[in-house]
Amino acid sequence: MVPRRIIRITGIVFIASICFIFLNVSVIVEWRDDVSWIPHRLRHLSNISFWIPLADGKTVFYTNFKFMPFTPKYLINNPNICQNKESLSFLVMVHSAVFHFEQREFLRRTWANKDLLLSHTMRVLFIVGLPQESSVQKRLQIENDQHGDIVQGNFIDDYHNLTHKGVMGFKWISENCKNVKYVIKIDDDVFVNIFYLIETVLPVVEKHPRHIFCYTRVNNTVARNGRHAVDKHYFSGMRRLPFSFCAGPFVLVPNELVVKLYAASLTTPFLWLDDVYLFGILPLVTGNVSLFHLPNCHEDPSNALECFSLKEQCDILAAFAWDGKTMFTLWNYNLRQYNERFLRYV
Repeated sequence: MVPRRIIRITGIVFIASICFIFLNVSVIVEWRDDVSWIPHRLRHLSNISFWIPLADGKTVFYTNFKFMPFTPKYLINNPNICQNKESLSFLVMVHSAVFHFEQREFLRRTWANKDLLLSHTMRVLFIVGLPQESSVQKRLQIENDQHGDIVQGNFIDDYHNLTHKGVMGFKWISENCKNVKYVIKIDDDVFVNIFYLIETVLPVVEKHPRHIFCYTRVNNTVARNGRHAVDKHYFSGMRRLPFSFCAGPFVLVPNELVVKLYAASLTTPFLWLDDVYLFGILPLVTGNVSLFHLPNCHEDPSNALECFSLKEQCDILAAFAWDGKTMFTLWNYNLRQYNERFLRYV
């Protein structure tokens, strides 16, 4: 006869093992959108073919793996960013690497300064994930205490989790910024000619409420190897994507569409390629949403510096600025070009 003490110990060990497995699987599911880690014998539990409706009324196979909806939790939250104003012109949603402290400060001190414009009100929101080091988290908390413009999600800040940043940003805006007209999504190394945006681009945007404005990618190859590789369960048998999507450095979205894109994300299996998922797949799932190509919002720093330094009026809307010197140089050129016209906006 087995002693009761041994039975009790065995039971405790069994329960603890089950809890350990459950907690670890929960963390993986919450932070990963790639299904390759799931054993093949378990994948059938969630297998269901998902088809994307194309603009011409046809459908195209997306994936046969139905991933559970991503439900982010806010570890740092600033729900009052958009308050105290009946209407805001722009909310700049910045996908920022959690350790990019300098890049965020460059933006606050140049074109994304929330107090820059009077005629067109603007706010900035930095979206980050969890750092690997506790020292970075402490520094982030100090930064947020000073500026109050950061939202942090409960997922690892990693290149493969950029889609999580986007979906969390859509969710947060849907909950807290209903008074914003337009959302400008950028990366934290992007300079935007905000005056050109207001004078030239905005009048076009106002005439196309069901459009997303960006540098569009057309007929892109489906990568199976390399940095942008996707699992074989996505777009199986395809060599090229049968739809367009936005390149992510600069995207302008009417706020009413942000709410709809977030709603679409709740029923659409994830893909870690954020540009393709956020601004390619979700617009198709939403329906009646078109992409408006902006050819001048994806410029290299050298082209932008040449344009702003040599031309009286540079028509570049957005450009990469991979260091502080480039960001401030472009900003100073920008102010100089607009000179007296700048007074209309401040």
